[in-house]
Amino acid sequence: TLAPDLLSLLYTHHPPGALPGPAGQRLRGWDNTSPYHKNRPLRGPRGGPTLPLLTRPITFRNIPRLEKIVVHHVIRSPDERDSSYLHVAGMILQAVTNVRATVCKARHSIANFKMSKDKTAMAVKAELRGEDMYCFLSKVVDVVMPRIKEYKGVSGGSGDGNGNLAFGLQSTAVGMFPEVEINYDMYPPKLIPSIDVMVCTTATNDRDARVLLSSMGIPFHGKHVN
Repeated sequence: TLAPDLLSLLYTHHPPGALPGPAGQRLRGWDNTSPYHKNRPLRGPRGGPTLPLLTRPITFRNIPRLEKIVVHHVIRSPDERDSSYLHVAGMILQAVTNVRATVCKARHSIANFKMSKDKTAMAVKAELRGEDMYCFLSKVVDVVMPRIKEYKGVSGGSGDGNGNLAFGLQSTAVGMFPEVEINYDMYPPKLIPSIDVMVCTTATNDRDARVLLSSMGIPFHGKHVN
């Protein structure tokens, strides 16, 4: 039902017979403030060597849509190294997302932090697709976000530049999910985790992804970074 509206919002008109304007430069040049800048090759984008995705004109064939949602909880302090934290986090993720959570283990061994490669559990995550993805997003938009006190919305600069947006929910907000609230006595209040939500879309830039999520009810605040 959102496809016609998204096609209207993201449509770029080119008169018949007119060619689209020149594409912007993907690599950064030099400002020639130093004699060493002469004849140097162009630089990559800021933040890393990966070039941003090319933006295609939006047509009825490539209207942005949700691809998957990844919900995860990461250990943030040494006190959470106890297995009970990840057990409760896994139970809550499974109850909230209707998908069995998987454990993510350390990729490197660090003696100072008592981390062993492929042995120390560091996080739990659940990957949602299809009906579970839309059900979880509707609960976040219709139940959880309206009940958060003085909630401004998701930051306008939360994207990665390739159409994927992320936001977080504190432990108090996680306790507002219906599956957790109805069995609140089942989970120790101090062990209820905060979660990070990564929404992956088929859009090639943050603007199109933000329009898609705004049409689904997710509010945004602050400066929008495209």
